[in-house]
Amino acid sequence: MRVVLTGASGQLGSTLLFRLVESGHEVWAWSGTEEGTRGPISLRTVDLTDEGAVAHGLAEADPEVVIHAGALSSAEVVRRDPVRGRAVNTEATARLANWCATHGRRLVYTSTDMVFDGSKAWSREEDQAEPILAYGRTKHDAEPAVLAVPRGLVARMSLMYGPSRSGRESFYERTIAGLRGGVSQTFFEDEFRTPLDLESAALILVRLAESEVRGLLHVAGPERVSRYDLVRRQAMALGVDPALVLANRQADLTFAEPRPVDVSLDTSKLRSIFPDLQIPTIEEALATPRSSEV
Repeated sequence: MRVVLTGASGQLGSTLLFRLVESGHEVWAWSGTEEGTRGPISLRTVDLTDEGAVAHGLAEADPEVVIHAGALSSAEVVRRDPVRGRAVNTEATARLANWCATHGRRLVYTSTDMVFDGSKAWSREEDQAEPILAYGRTKHDAEPAVLAVPRGLVARMSLMYGPSRSGRESFYERTIAGLRGGVSQTFFEDEFRTPLDLESAALILVRLAESEVRGLLHVAGPERVSRYDLVRRQAMALGVDPALVLANRQADLTFAEPRPVDVSLDTSKLRSIFPDLQIPTIEEALATPRSSEV
């Protein structure tokens, strides 16, 4: 199938791009600012806030499926520039949704676990989403436009980790590099997620794009862990001294915005859709060799 992939130069987008190509799909890879190539695919610079550029790009590609992974994904950047955050995360998503609805095309939108306020563990799709971060609000406010598309799917993604294919060092890679260099680092022991490795996230999204699953769906790892436990287990799995990973609590710091305590996602619905799906643990994900470059 012919796919327009937004955010193709990002951490998730780059991994997803390789997986789509490996699966035999024709990919039109859009990036907001970056040029160059990812494997055999050239990045196309498309400003998602430019209505004319988006319309031209969609008409040129004429995709069967749009996978919308492009976003202003830094919570701090969105907090500082809420106008741009809304333009990129909310308004641009509505623009893509309108095109897909009008042309009868499939739309898969990657939302976030940050749509929840963090007051309970294992949130399900039917639970009320009440984001407390500006970033979460911009992503949540985009969801209705996607859900209105007859072939639309909102995939709420959890915290993702693992080696990056983007050409830019990820937070995970910076963290591990620092620990390997003997630099201790501190993480919250009272902030919980259901982390998912990038390769598994990409594989799941490819399967979802190929399917006709619609509505809301949570895509996350199998384990609810704190930030501290996540990094400590990553360190041990990679043979790094776990004593360098230190713990603190949210109350130890002051934030410009409140941080949700627990945005762990229940994935019962995902597993019912794909009963054969095997999502690795943290240790399994880091022990599995990455597939060959395209």
